[in-house]
Amino acid sequence: MPNFSIIAIIACFAYAIESIFGFGGTIIFLGLSGFFFDFNSLLKLAMIVGLSSGLAVLIQSYNYVFTKYLIKILIYTMPGALIGTYFINYFASDILIKIFALILIVYGCFNLFFPDIKFPQILRKFFVILGGFIQGIYTIGGPFVLMGYKDSFSSKQELRSTMAGYFFIINSLRALFFVFLGGSYLNIVKIYYPIAFLVMLSVWIGYYVHKKIPEDLFKRLIIIAITLIGILIFFFNFLIGNHMGLFIL
Repeated sequence: MPNFSIIAIIACFAYAIESIFGFGGTIIFLGLSGFFFDFNSLLKLAMIVGLSSGLAVLIQSYNYVFTKYLIKILIYTMPGALIGTYFINYFASDILIKIFALILIVYGCFNLFFPDIKFPQILRKFFVILGGFIQGIYTIGGPFVLMGYKDSFSSKQELRSTMAGYFFIINSLRALFFVFLGGSYLNIVKIYYPIAFLVMLSVWIGYYVHKKIPEDLFKRLIIIAITLIGILIFFFNFLIGNHMGLFIL
């Protein structure tokens, strides 16, 4: 996998965005990097930088993690993630990824035009469970989890830290699972480990921006971010094909 500098710039940009909003780093990283580099190598690197990003957020604000919701999110998403991962070759398709992207776009637009609407609890739980399933197939489940839980957090710090905890745990489990199956990160780590430290620095920069955003504006920006992520997924799929594998959003 070539050009350290391009990879480093894209990774730092992507995970600075994730540090600001609490999600979206990996889809941005893989979406942009996928225009230049081999996806099989990028998937391994995304796992490594995703772990470093989650760890940096947790170091910054572990005391804001809402453990109750973190456990609930894991309970709701893990079964679907395992099923989706196991049957990835059966479920993965261009049509399905576009449908999921359109769900994000429609949800985001609906909330932007009708900001006071409250979705029924059963629908919010469905979004979270669906997020686990999508996580297993395409690893873009983060926005769907937020669709179910974004209104449950008392502050933007709580949302950001709890989502970081979720991503860190899922990334760790996936990394262990990959190694258990005989895979190795050794070659990627040897060459690109400095990027993990650069990403952690970019997370600190993103955190500075995050703290400057007013709570009310942040809630609206989350909806805009969910909509934009849906648009990015939809068009990245057209441009670089269906490469959504075993990584985390």
